[in-house]
Amino acid sequence: MASSSVSGFFQERPKISNQLYEDVALSRAFKSYLPPQIQQSVSSDISRFAEVVLSKRVLDWVADAERHPPVLKSWDTFGERRDDLVTSEGWRKLQDLGVQEGIIAIPYEVNEGQYSRVYQFLKYHVFSGSSAYVICPSAMTDGAASLLLRHLKSNSLPASVRPILDSAFKCLISRDPAKAWTSGQWMTERKGGSDVSGTETIAVMADSPLKNSRGVDGSDLGPYSISGFKWFSSATDSNMSILLARSPNGNVSAFYAPMRRTVPWTTDGQTELNGIHIQRLKSKLGTRAVPTAELELKDMRGYLLGTEGQGIREIAVMLNITRVHNSVTALGFWGRGLAISKAFARVRNIGGKRLVHIPAHVMTMAEQEVEYRGYMQLTFFTVLLLGISEQGSSNASSERAPAMAHGSLAKITPSFEDARLLLRVLTPVIKSLTAKAAIAGLSECMESLGGVGYLENDEMQFNIARLFRDASVLSIWEGTTDVMAMDMVKVLKGHSGVDVLKVLETWLMAAGDAAAHREWVRWAGKVKSEGLEELKVQGRQIMRELGKLIAGVLLQVDAERDGDEVAKEVSRRWICKSVNRTRGSWQSRCMWDRKIVFGSSDEAKL
Repeated sequence: MASSSVSGFFQERPKISNQLYEDVALSRAFKSYLPPQIQQSVSSDISRFAEVVLSKRVLDWVADAERHPPVLKSWDTFGERRDDLVTSEGWRKLQDLGVQEGIIAIPYEVNEGQYSRVYQFLKYHVFSGSSAYVICPSAMTDGAASLLLRHLKSNSLPASVRPILDSAFKCLISRDPAKAWTSGQWMTERKGGSDVSGTETIAVMADSPLKNSRGVDGSDLGPYSISGFKWFSSATDSNMSILLARSPNGNVSAFYAPMRRTVPWTTDGQTELNGIHIQRLKSKLGTRAVPTAELELKDMRGYLLGTEGQGIREIAVMLNITRVHNSVTALGFWGRGLAISKAFARVRNIGGKRLVHIPAHVMTMAEQEVEYRGYMQLTFFTVLLLGISEQGSSNASSERAPAMAHGSLAKITPSFEDARLLLRVLTPVIKSLTAKAAIAGLSECMESLGGVGYLENDEMQFNIARLFRDASVLSIWEGTTDVMAMDMVKVLKGHSGVDVLKVLETWLMAAGDAAAHREWVRWAGKVKSEGLEELKVQGRQIMRELGKLIAGVLLQVDAERDGDEVAKEVSRRWICKSVNRTRGSWQSRCMWDRKIVFGSSDEAKL
């Protein structure tokens, strides 16, 4: 009997499971970077959320956000400019979900001390693949909250500005969707992308305040009038923005500005954009649900942040946060792609065999898994550094946290001062390496499903094509690969370069083995002997070598933590690949491939 649309063979549906348990790289990061006491206190929350993000309700929101990208309505019926930005119900629901789950709030509540960032980004990781990229404004919101908190802790903050920033900060970290804000991060202009020195937006002291108009939180709008053009502004539906503009002294400065303001003489709470005209929305390969726009600013009212002329230094605080978000996003997308690929291999039959039993197929998956585990360790180590550097010894709860570290965690945990230096050099490394690896990795995941992997479909739990599209931006925004490489080289050859190299060496000598020590001597010798311009040319290679070295040490420490044989094999393969060395028979390698990808699960034995 011939097949038809309703008869014949139908592929068994793959099943995606709770990633906290199914994703070995994630579960090992959970155990590597959280002390046992904190593991016990947060595991149920992360596990619950890992189930929520795979629920039909959440996946339907993702599908809705993809089907209904943002729309700009520029004019009303009678030709009046309105600039109404309409986002989908799915987008708004996913934003609310992130707010309620504390995706931004967790590190500012500091209930887990210096491990709060690890807790935050574990939840962030499982959310990424089901977020429709609401994590883009989340990243900028986190960066803005970090910057505002830094100013609120400063004694030099003017008394008149303090309540303004305090109100905004509380909204940024709120878990209440009715009160929570998101923030934009407006730097890019037509003249340059990452090079913000050519900023053409101008900020001047306003001739007079807007007495009859206020921010939506009731705050004054600010003494500066800001005008210019922002070429690439994500999260256009945000409530506020941190932006760069030239202050009266002609230098680039940072400003805080609310997105909307009240309309004078109205009694029904009407608001309007705060001197902003949305020129058009961008059409993009991916991130289609994210409202990205070109913005014309005309008399936007705002506040100077910090000292005039220090805008790049101010915005760097945000960038350090958003680049970590970028890295965890890459891993979250990649991890979801690998989960789909593994689930498909368990149910797909080719030539009478399931893919899980075809050595060549599993070998490719194992190569991906090893890469993924290495970058997972490297990224969550950097997340740990971020938590330590933020809390330091000034926070009462974090003072207790170092005592929790023991064994392998204590071995890799640096001091507060060392953590700050390590964070500075490793942030561009993880941002760059994870982005490139995830893009390539998701391409492999898509291919592993054959034609089905290439399809755009509404079943978001299987749509790797969407993940691939969305991941493609990760190597571009927040600084391209070459920009990250040059940033790292400038750190190594800059005024703190000697201290950074010393801290790296101290950490590696304590955590690494003899082979890691030898590789460090070779790498550090090259960095020390070559000049700035020569190292810039080799920036990508230098960055890749450092990342591979640190990740290799972390994989070794992770394997030593519990003596897991598969973890030891993953560590060995990472190191052997770095030096182009293999060992063992092909049969032995195939056996380990299956264990690396599928463990000892019943499905792998079918």
